[in-house]
Order: sequence, then C-alpha cells, then structure tokens
Amino acid sequence: MQKHEPWLLIAQEDLASANHLHSKVLTTTLFHAQQCAEKSLKAYLVLKHDKLIKTHDLVQLVDLCIKFNKSFEEIRLLAAVLTPYETAGRYPDISFAKPSQEEMQSPIEQAKIILSFVLRQAKIGKGR
Repeated sequence: MQKHEPWLLIAQEDLASANHLHSKVLTTTLFHAQQCAEKSLKAYLVLKHDKLIKTHDLVQLVDLCIKFNKSFEEIRLLAAVLTPYETAGRYPDISFAKPSQEEMQSPIEQAKIILSFVLRQAKIGKGR
C-alpha cells in the first residue's frame, strides 16, 4: 500500500460516517464532511510530495495541490465552503445555526465531489 492510500481509506470512512449521521441531523455530520475533504487533499499531497501538511484549512491545502496540478482550482470554492465545518457546530457558539437535514446534504455532496476529484487525480498522477 502506498503512503497516500491510508489517507484515502480514512477519507472514505469519514464520508460514510457523514452519510450515516446525516439521517440523525447531527452537526457532527458537517465535521465528517470536512474531514473527508481534508484527508482527501492531504492524500494527494502525500502522493505528490511525500510530506504531511498540518492544517485544517482546505483552501490552503487546495493551493498546495495546485502547485502540482492546476486542475485543483476547480474545487477551491467547495474547499472554502467546507473549511469552517472543522469546528462549526462542535463547540458552543451562538453564531452557528444548526442546519436542517436537507441543508446538511450539500456539505456531504461537496465532500464526495472533492474525494472523487482527488481519486481521479491520484490515479492520473500515478500514470495508470
């Protein structure tokens, strides 16, 4: 197993967790969606750079991925939307309004898009 593959497996587990928790309308759903995207992007960076970047800022991770592959610009907006969910809803904060079940579906879909995008780019990057 290559060094980036465990990151992708855990990203897939985070996506599965988000999907499972979605039916219960838990804000933890949002955290798992963000984590799926974060671990996906880190997997790509480990694949290309063999180095772990310690940040939760998805836009920063996308910027680092762009240095290896300009097509990552396509997911920059999704990264910006998901980044706040690393902490939003996980700690008491009166400014955070808990989303409805329908509203929680969007971050899950965004995370799925990022994971799928990274899987495609990782496959291309390995020359398969």
